[in-house]
Amino acid sequence: MDLHALIRAEAPLAEQQRALTEPVLAALIDHGVHRLIAPKRYGGAELGLPEWSREIQELSRSDASTGWTAMTTTISSSLAWYLPVDAADEVFSDPRALIAGTAAPLGKAVETDGGYRVTGRWGWGSAVTHASWVIGGTFTPVGPRLAVYPRSDVTIHDTWHSAGLRASSSHEFSLTDAFLPFRRAVRPIGITPGIEGPITVFPYFSFLAAGVASVCLGVARRAIDEIEALAAEKTPQYATTRLAEQTGVQIELALIEARLSSATAFLHDTLSVAWDHAVNGEAAPDAVKARLRLACSFAAGEATDVTQKAFAAGGGSSVFESSALQRCLRDAHVAAQHTVVSRRMLETYSMLKLGLGPDMTRF
Repeated sequence: MDLHALIRAEAPLAEQQRALTEPVLAALIDHGVHRLIAPKRYGGAELGLPEWSREIQELSRSDASTGWTAMTTTISSSLAWYLPVDAADEVFSDPRALIAGTAAPLGKAVETDGGYRVTGRWGWGSAVTHASWVIGGTFTPVGPRLAVYPRSDVTIHDTWHSAGLRASSSHEFSLTDAFLPFRRAVRPIGITPGIEGPITVFPYFSFLAAGVASVCLGVARRAIDEIEALAAEKTPQYATTRLAEQTGVQIELALIEARLSSATAFLHDTLSVAWDHAVNGEAAPDAVKARLRLACSFAAGEATDVTQKAFAAGGGSSVFESSALQRCLRDAHVAAQHTVVSRRMLETYSMLKLGLGPDMTRF
């Protein structure tokens, strides 16, 4: 079965069990989705980020939780570029191994012989239940680091009871007094990476924003697909014409298509500009980073609005579990709640344009 057909077929069960199904997980790994932007040394495809964004959009169009899982695990696998080669070999030598986790530095490290002893608890651990290695941002005596722990050190807490992205398994996880060798803790900014490549030049904190925006765009595209199909067959109660023949619906469909296409093009354009800087070995200027983050937040907002309008156009048909429109509605709103695409990002863009000197350290 085609990968996308499989994802769509399995999505209702995944939603019910709050986790991707084993056939979908196996298919994603078989297709190398978890390493789309990882180095070829570890079985990665080394996709450029504009191409990666399109892949995440299409996976999210099939199912948001699957797209979200692909997005977070591919971003996690990008750590293979930054880790010292001996540590990357340890973590990524198995081409089927998933890596997942959370970058927020909520682990507390105490130095010991050869490394640290770490205790911490993290939220938003998308796909950690499927991972062989888990990233937990950790505050060390030399500052915050992305630290990688074997799954055996990690306890997962069943906390992901959510409105949307239910099958992303974004549970909390913790570890207690775990040993972390120095080699598995890295700061992916301002260092000499283990493997050189455009990824390591691209602004690191923009990875996730572009990924979240891509998921949102994919969900909105699915919502338009669904309302177009419904409009062709549904005649509402007390009406004499199908939705497709009603002027109000025709206008709404045209407007949401224009809005989604515009947001998608804006993200692709700004991501391509930033990626071109990385390919040329140049750090992206602040203006380029700010415009990219503007596009990410704009995409998330437009996608949520488009999905809401598609859901509303479906009328009573949209509210049932059998309708993909209700799942799109919930998934889009949950994805767009992520802080990296919040409306606060819009302030930074405007402050930079107006010469007000915003803090760009997390851009």
